[in-house]
Amino acid sequence: MKSIIIILSALISVSLQAGWVKQSSPVTSDLYSVTSHHGSDNSTWICGAGGVILYTSNGGANWTVQNSGTTADLHAIVFMEIAGNPVFACGENGTMLYTTNNGSDWISINMNTSNTLRDISDFNFIAVGDSGVIFRSTNSGLNWQSVPSPVTADLYAVSGTFGYYAVGRAGTIIKGINPGQLWTELNSGITNDLFGVPLFGRVDIAVGDNGLILGSSNFGTSWYSQNSFTNSSLKSIEYSANNTSRIICAGDNGVVLKSTDYGTTWGSQISGTSEDLNSIFFYLGDSRGFACGDNGTILRTTDGGGVFTDITNSSTEKISNYLLSQNFPNPFNPKTIIKYHIPVSGFVSLKIYDALGNEVTALVNEKQSSGSYDAAFDGNGLSSGIYYYSLYSDGSLKDTKRMLLLK
Repeated sequence: MKSIIIILSALISVSLQAGWVKQSSPVTSDLYSVTSHHGSDNSTWICGAGGVILYTSNGGANWTVQNSGTTADLHAIVFMEIAGNPVFACGENGTMLYTTNNGSDWISINMNTSNTLRDISDFNFIAVGDSGVIFRSTNSGLNWQSVPSPVTADLYAVSGTFGYYAVGRAGTIIKGINPGQLWTELNSGITNDLFGVPLFGRVDIAVGDNGLILGSSNFGTSWYSQNSFTNSSLKSIEYSANNTSRIICAGDNGVVLKSTDYGTTWGSQISGTSEDLNSIFFYLGDSRGFACGDNGTILRTTDGGGVFTDITNSSTEKISNYLLSQNFPNPFNPKTIIKYHIPVSGFVSLKIYDALGNEVTALVNEKQSSGSYDAAFDGNGLSSGIYYYSLYSDGSLKDTKRMLLLK
């Protein structure tokens, strides 16, 4: 009997720790950003309203309040993978702080701006903020120089590892080249505010107001929206470092969404809170992560957030929009199937392109009645690599997705 009780207690303990677990927070301030040491997420920092900075050295079991030296709202905090492993935080009125001793001391940097800074790239020292400001550092963040910006809209998030995107107010997307020295504005096709873009992985994805998930399969030339099946604003999105097919995002009302197929389909997770979540962070793997939000909310998971419920269209629902599904299998060798749906009759084209945008073949090029279809693609004779497929109706592009041929 004693052994049964011990086993049951262990199972109950494991069950209670599954999924997202709320941490004990020492503050009730709104928390805007979370980051972990890239070598061990036992060391994690959170920043927020009123200059608050929290630190844990034991994976979230205990949190301490650090002296940031400012009362300005801090909107982003990032760990830098360079000598000394500094941590930077930025925020209201051009505030920029850094520490090289885990936060025992925070040092202020004069940015020569009164604009609020909203985000910093974790690797390439690019900071963005209100009125379209962009700053870049070439000496590990000790000094920052203003970079010409093509926009005046507020910029809320920036990536900068394998590509450079910044997103912001009213659907603003800008793309940088030459490590963030030159930026151009892209046409997102939407007017929703965009709040999050991931640090790395498939960087051509962003999230924003009213549950918007926005993606591009042609390096930002055009963008398509996905239905997240939530009206809550999505504030933050990240990939898993060791498996970029895993993407997770968080937003208002405690919403947490997860994809395990590069963002093709999404599921919802139980966060255990109704507070707005402003930031989510995974780095070392797809199981261990943190999230933070309003009223001092801190969440922790060690199992990838637990189970998630499929929220894509049910097969019994009437599909009223054009739908281009992810090919299956993917990756493939050499054959794969592409399914699509057209809501009204029209002249339909389904075209395959290589990574350079050259047309490889047209699988479909004919008039079709409304309904669901599938087309087979044979990659025999083609080299391994990334390919794209686009659905057109009456000459209008409806959607584009990518696929991977592995031989």
